[in-house]
Amino acid sequence: MPLNHLQAVDVAKQLLKLQQNLLLAAKAQNWPLLRNLDHQFMALLRQLDLAGAREQFSSQLTALQQSYQQVITLAKDEMHRTEAQMKQFNQNRPGVLAYKQTIEGEGL
Repeated sequence: MPLNHLQAVDVAKQLLKLQQNLLLAAKAQNWPLLRNLDHQFMALLRQLDLAGAREQFSSQLTALQQSYQQVITLAKDEMHRTEAQMKQFNQNRPGVLAYKQTIEGEGL
């Protein structure tokens, strides 16, 4: 059963706000906020499913899905940057430790 006009307007506003906040949080790399927004989105989807109204918002959900793809791309890019930094750190660690030991030895 489709939602009435007021309910539909409210859901459309919620979806648009989620989409905007999702992109802002992704650009800010605010991962806890992204997780919270994802939970909000899942709750909204459950409400739509219970009301049998998911089809009523297919265009908004498609736009939101595209935003999710952008977020996933940003998250993967960040993960790769972090992995590269960790790899570089681990490669340089023996040299840094040796340098630290040399400096500390000179102080004696």
